[in-house]
Amino acid sequence: MKVLPNDTELGRLKFFEIYEDFLGPKCFSVKDELDHLYLVYWSGDYDNCTKWVYLPISQSTLDALLREELTFNKAFTDSKRLKVMSVYEGKPTVFESITKESINTVNLPPKDFELDVEDIQSIAPESQWDFNLHIAKKSDKHGKPTDSIVANILGVFGEITKSLMKGEAKTTPTIHPLSAQFGSFDVKLGASDHERAAVAIELLDSLLAESDKIEDKLAEIELDPYRLKNLLDIVHLNKLELTLRAKTSDSLKKPIIISSSKLLPVIEKLESMSLTIIDSYKVPQADSLERLICIVKHRVNGGNLTHEQIEGLNSQRQVRYYTHAAQNLGLFNKNLTVTSAGRFLAKKDDLTAQFQFLADRVESSDFGWAWMKWAQVSSISELDELTAEEFIRTCVKGLNRGTIQRRATSIKNWVKILKEHRRDYGDSLASED
Repeated sequence: MKVLPNDTELGRLKFFEIYEDFLGPKCFSVKDELDHLYLVYWSGDYDNCTKWVYLPISQSTLDALLREELTFNKAFTDSKRLKVMSVYEGKPTVFESITKESINTVNLPPKDFELDVEDIQSIAPESQWDFNLHIAKKSDKHGKPTDSIVANILGVFGEITKSLMKGEAKTTPTIHPLSAQFGSFDVKLGASDHERAAVAIELLDSLLAESDKIEDKLAEIELDPYRLKNLLDIVHLNKLELTLRAKTSDSLKKPIIISSSKLLPVIEKLESMSLTIIDSYKVPQADSLERLICIVKHRVNGGNLTHEQIEGLNSQRQVRYYTHAAQNLGLFNKNLTVTSAGRFLAKKDDLTAQFQFLADRVESSDFGWAWMKWAQVSSISELDELTAEEFIRTCVKGLNRGTIQRRATSIKNWVKILKEHRRDYGDSLASED
């Protein structure tokens, strides 16, 4: 007999997830042709048929079941919309509502029915998520978050989480959006390493819990304080509340909530900190400024970013070094399209003017700002380029010895040239510290 017959009003069914599988699926969820979600429980095998109890269910209720915030027994017994599917061999399937009179003719999940999260089989691609991030305004009177706010939150939250997902894996850890429910800001997130992502998220929660110890904790976990402040500023200024839940309770025992109403003390602490930490991918590894300018112009003119089309480069790895450097300076977007700053640079034909503009970009970049703060100077013209390696060893995390030297050589060469072209604006950055 078919577990999922296709001769009922539901049409062709497809598995969403399987929760218990003993000699075949016994408890699972399915979707019909209209993407309606049902939780299904095996009622039993009878003389001439197999009966299945179908519970129409929302994604949020299913999520609550997987986090053990609701029992399977309660979900079924409280529902007024249960149906039973009787599957016969060689006869049409019967799909009918369960009434008060017929409820005793089927078996529902017992009160002690529980899931073993290790046995869950996520079948549908949209079921293969790890965390749910809900983005909302603190109250209804503040309206709803705009699409740009949601995009910013996802970008910054993802960057922080990835930087905290430390481990020995050679591949870069990822946490990424998988799907979002229509009409809401509930975003399902997937992770390349579920356990490392859960640890990272708990670290973020612990940082916000004790603002008086945040500087020591940031140093311990090697997180860029400016990156954390960026996330908190977005939440605070837009009066948001972020609620993060795991798919199952074994990952996060309770929701993690980041609320704008509680962030001001943490933000003020971050603003007053002397700690200087910067993520390694914010530091460029491209020696030649002239070649960087050529690559930006090449891209503005529609050129492909392949080493065969770029003079002086002989591998795609070298291309990546220069595109990464262009991103560090805000000349390229993440998708390697040219920003307005990059187009502005490409319009300048005079090398002196180009270096003057790049001096400004370096001075306002993450690594330039961090280096100046570490060195306690107010401009790149005051930087000693010979301190590049010491700065990286002290403040840049996640680099091996050889990479430290290569990146130090790059930023040393940059500053040696650009400090002579830095324009004086008559202000002092040091006064802001």
